[in-house]
Amino acid sequence: MKPVLFIPGAMALIFLLFAATTKAQPGTIKHVIIIGCDGMSPDGVMKAHTPNMDSLMARGSHTFHCKAVMPTVSSPNWASIIDGATPSSHGIWSNKWQVRDIKDSVYCGGKKGHIFPTIFRVLREQKPKAKIMCFAGWWSFVRLVEPRVCTVKQRTLITGLTALRAVTSIKLRKPDLLFIHLNDIDEAGHKYGHGTPQYYKTVDEADVVVGKIMKAVKNAGLENSTAIMIIADHGGIGHGHGGSTPQEVNVPYIIAGPGIKKGYELKADPKNYDTTATIAYMLGLTPPACWEGKVITEIFDAK
Repeated sequence: MKPVLFIPGAMALIFLLFAATTKAQPGTIKHVIIIGCDGMSPDGVMKAHTPNMDSLMARGSHTFHCKAVMPTVSSPNWASIIDGATPSSHGIWSNKWQVRDIKDSVYCGGKKGHIFPTIFRVLREQKPKAKIMCFAGWWSFVRLVEPRVCTVKQRTLITGLTALRAVTSIKLRKPDLLFIHLNDIDEAGHKYGHGTPQYYKTVDEADVVVGKIMKAVKNAGLENSTAIMIIADHGGIGHGHGGSTPQEVNVPYIIAGPGIKKGYELKADPKNYDTTATIAYMLGLTPPACWEGKVITEIFDAK
């Protein structure tokens, strides 16, 4: 694959054109929290007991038709979500991928062996003092994030610990960007099957974590400056995923915060790799030229 060059001036102009078509109030959102629910299908949200996710949908915008990339497995899709690009660009096609696999590769005009630029790296480079936190319940997630770009990056493994670390970081650090990865839903899908009572129970438990995050944001006095986003990497069918069925490809996308339309269901189907461009826009960042995602302009209120 040929490297994609980063052209700051041209990309800045393109980004300004994107920004001009959106309706959010510039500078209103100072903090973004992403809650990544591994393996959570739209069916899971609709049939489980999810009062907190329901509250976010009422307070914000959502769709149950956000599109995962192929193959519908975790590493390619979490990479796409934080890289703003598809596997054909970031080069991560399976859960077997390791950084050593790209020791001779160059992405975005960067250094040989460096991974494709994530939203974490872009925020760090453009706002060096930013507080960036990442707590991951899946052991392999942190390998998808560059070293030394996060203020804190931890494998928490247990959902309770993931929630505790996230809540504590909101209270004490007020992060500019916080990524929380929850893994139990995917494990239940593999063990018991998607659409089983055990599967829905783990969605219930994820919703409890969402509630704790919402409460922490309120208690920290950040409600009027924080966007909270919920997204999944893929859905599932039977005991697995990886294929192209609607159950595997469609994932929930929920976002609420200042300047976000309330009680709104998206008309167009965003791609999961549109996530990073949208976060970059909200935080006032210029995206790299190699990002493929677009700002999801439909979620923003008119001025």
